[in-house]
Amino acid sequence: MNKLVLALACFAWLLTACAHPMLVKPDLEATKIVQAHDHLPQKVGLYIPDSLRSLEVTTAGGGGDKVRYKPYADMETGIFQVLGDSFSDAIVLNSRTDADAIAKHSLNYIVEPHIDTKSSSSGLFTWMATDFEIKLTCRFTDPAGNLLATLTSDGTGHSDFSELTHNMSAAGEHAATDALVKLGTAIQAAPEFKK
Repeated sequence: MNKLVLALACFAWLLTACAHPMLVKPDLEATKIVQAHDHLPQKVGLYIPDSLRSLEVTTAGGGGDKVRYKPYADMETGIFQVLGDSFSDAIVLNSRTDADAIAKHSLNYIVEPHIDTKSSSSGLFTWMATDFEIKLTCRFTDPAGNLLATLTSDGTGHSDFSELTHNMSAAGEHAATDALVKLGTAIQAAPEFKK
């Protein structure tokens, strides 16, 4: 019985040990350059609850291994930058119902992002993900909670082995950058913000 328990414990440890840490942080400079345009007149507040900031996600890597990362923590600065580049003002809210901050900054919209990720690898002998997908969905509500717009951007990233040897998170970073560039484009094209 003790051998069985030990074997199960070792197996569980191996499963955990094979989830390698990586990042999905965007290239902020690349996103900033693409976002150069006139600001929309509205003011927005970005709200990400602490439970999502600390959320760690595990998806497929290469060679049967997995990768783990915190998509909300990694992408928050990039999302905020896109909002700041797109609208006349942007702040980070500590609470969805922070009436003082909402009134002080005369916010028109509160933005709540949802991030879905998927990764895979063509490599059999390395753990890094060579392909990464990020689906970024942002809900824009008014301060009362009424839904005004939902924008979705799909980011994809690919990285070959030569790039991954210098940056093990490259595919995820490419996908994050792509998703944020597309979010900026979607904001500018959305008829809801042109009223």
